Amino acid sequence: MATSTSGPGRKTATTPARKAATPKAARTTQPAGTAETKRKTPSTAAPPEPRVVEDSTPDVSGSMLKKPALIDRVMAETGMKKKDVKPVVESTLNVLGLGLANGEDMNLPPLGKVRVNRTKDLSNAKVIVTKVRQPKARAPVAKDPLADTGE
Repeated sequence: MATSTSGPGRKTATTPARKAATPKAARTTQPAGTAETKRKTPSTAAPPEPRVVEDSTPDVSGSMLKKPALIDRVMAETGMKKKDVKPVVESTLNVLGLGLANGEDMNLPPLGKVRVNRTKDLSNAKVIVTKVRQPKARAPVAKDPLADTGE
């Protein structure tokens, strides 16, 4: 603060002295290498070429198998009537669903080994991500026609 005297031996405080405004060109700049001068400029170099790290086949989802179609396939496989197949399929799906909800790992040949990878609770559902490991495809076993006749 600047002081002035008013009268003999008296000092009084005055407003602080203001610095004179310096033009922008005369202001000092920050030394090179500070944060303000290290702004990133867009790179003009070409990005590196992508390379394949691992060959994999794309996971293309086919049509969705729904419960009526599953029941029809089980009927065709077993030769049983729909009234006999439907309760068994529904019970099987219920048991599998409860096992997955409880986080149980399953070994169900020929389906394969089913392992719960992670779960997520939503407001209206529970999302269960599973991993199914199946053996390599084998040739289907032909049914012996004599085994069905009881001979």
